[in-house]
Amino acid sequence: MQWRRFGSGAPLVLVHGGHGNWTHWIRNVEALMDRRTVWVPDLPGYGDSDALPPDAGIEPLLAATLESLDGLVGARTSVDLAGFSFGGMVAATLACRRPVNRLALAGSAGHGGPRRPHPELLNWKKADSAAERSRRLAANLRSFMLYDPARADAVALASYEDACTHTRFHSRGISLTSDLAARLRESGAEALLIWGAEDVTAAEPETFSAALNAQGVKHVFARIPDAGHWVQYEQADAVNALLRDWFFGARDA
Repeated sequence: MQWRRFGSGAPLVLVHGGHGNWTHWIRNVEALMDRRTVWVPDLPGYGDSDALPPDAGIEPLLAATLESLDGLVGARTSVDLAGFSFGGMVAATLACRRPVNRLALAGSAGHGGPRRPHPELLNWKKADSAAERSRRLAANLRSFMLYDPARADAVALASYEDACTHTRFHSRGISLTSDLAARLRESGAEALLIWGAEDVTAAEPETFSAALNAQGVKHVFARIPDAGHWVQYEQADAVNALLRDWFFGARDA
């Protein structure tokens, strides 16, 4: 399992989403590394990490990630943990199985609520040329990941294509579950939940937040205007400010 390490200080782990890799956090690492050792993995079956056995489910991925993380920082070392999309489910589940100080989840999967209508994703795997594959991936990036298509800059395009073409784990079925609330309740970790106001994967995140409140799950809800699913890229400054305040705050003063 491949990890990138930046900065110094107490450990902060950033977990990418499905069809992703560590670059899902590429616009956030620099804002966090001055106060933390930021660990950013490619999850098993993604990016530069080894693949899992065919048809492996979430448990082998979680077990491999937990073993690798504990080997890096120590099994008893408490970490701060952030997750994006499918990585939100991964992060929330890891928080049930090892010491975690605080959680921050951006556009998390597993909320079980409705999604917004969006154009059908183009099948880039059946493209008849590299150029056509890139065109289809770019279209998917603009329609699914970002609210403003103009924000699909060269970095976003390269990150998305590289991540998609190196994905060997199927996360969609896991992402569409309603397991997140139970994981947050079980972990007991303080959680910051961030959603882009125009995220196609969550039409009613406020309803999910209200349900958590009804269950007594302590959390902070943040809705970022003018942002889609990849909120920490599209509105990096706003999200970085939230993350710094959440993870650093008075504890590091």
